[in-house]
Amino acid sequence: MIAIIVLWILLGIIAVIVILLHFSLTAHIDLDKKGFELRVRYMFFDIYPRKPKKPKAEKSSKKSELPEDSFDDFEEFDDDIEESLPTVPTTDEKPVEAAVEKFASEVQNEAVTESEVTGEPEKEVPEVESTDAQEEHEDVPTTADKPEKIVVKQEKKSLAGKLFHKKDKGEEKSKPRTKKKKKSSKLDELKAKYKTVKPYIPMGWKYFRKLLKAVRFTDTKIILDVGKEDAYDAAMLYGKVQAGLFNGIAMLAGIFTVKLKKADVNCVFNEKTFGYDVHTIVRVRPSTIIAIGFCMGVNFLKIYLSGRRKKKRAAKRRKKELAAKANEIKVTN
Repeated sequence: MIAIIVLWILLGIIAVIVILLHFSLTAHIDLDKKGFELRVRYMFFDIYPRKPKKPKAEKSSKKSELPEDSFDDFEEFDDDIEESLPTVPTTDEKPVEAAVEKFASEVQNEAVTESEVTGEPEKEVPEVESTDAQEEHEDVPTTADKPEKIVVKQEKKSLAGKLFHKKDKGEEKSKPRTKKKKKSSKLDELKAKYKTVKPYIPMGWKYFRKLLKAVRFTDTKIILDVGKEDAYDAAMLYGKVQAGLFNGIAMLAGIFTVKLKKADVNCVFNEKTFGYDVHTIVRVRPSTIIAIGFCMGVNFLKIYLSGRRKKKRAAKRRKKELAAKANEIKVTN
């Protein structure tokens, strides 16, 4: 009984999720001379732009009123602090130098008192030569140990010798790879990558087109105002803009799902103008996107597993052929 109740609860949760995903995500797009406006909504909630948060009302901070007698206590406290502070002698010396001299004199007095109390004489620290000086004494060679200077005469090559000098026969310069070999290697790599990706291209293109078709343009209104000072130029511009507009709508309808409500081009004579007013609502259902992704993943696995099976079969065939050739060689021997 409990298991049945749990199953019904799970089915109810799944049903609610499916219903929520079936609601479409809508984007209202408005474009005109004033500017571009975008509003995105899901069900009854505004995703973009979000409403600005209302500033919190500042709490009125009431200042605590102090009695007048309390300020007298603060004045007395300030007078006591001023009296307790030591007087600083005015000297021409700088304060930092005076403090350093004072500290040094205190240290000397403490050392004297310690020697008087213990009664031990101050130990003299033997002077030790630095390691650098010892190394210098060790490294300096005597006149007898000085090695003889070996003078090597370097033959000065002329400019022609530097440019046209002959190399030794034993030394062979490593020949760089030619451009053709590099190009061929890159082409081979690209071909190998293309072979691995080739089975997935038709499937990917198919589901990509389905994904684009899932995007729906509804309540589409496009109104254009074009004009020029000359009537002939205005008429020519009107024809070009109208042809371009309707051809563009046809191309969009081939890629996306477009429901056209109104599309018009107005020709204005004796005035050079170009105005536009575009309004559309873009709708996408999350459930369709999830379904397309799920189907694409299943087909991807099918193609991948079939490719692995083919490779295994080809490997088995090669092994059988090699074994048969080996047996023939043994029989002939």
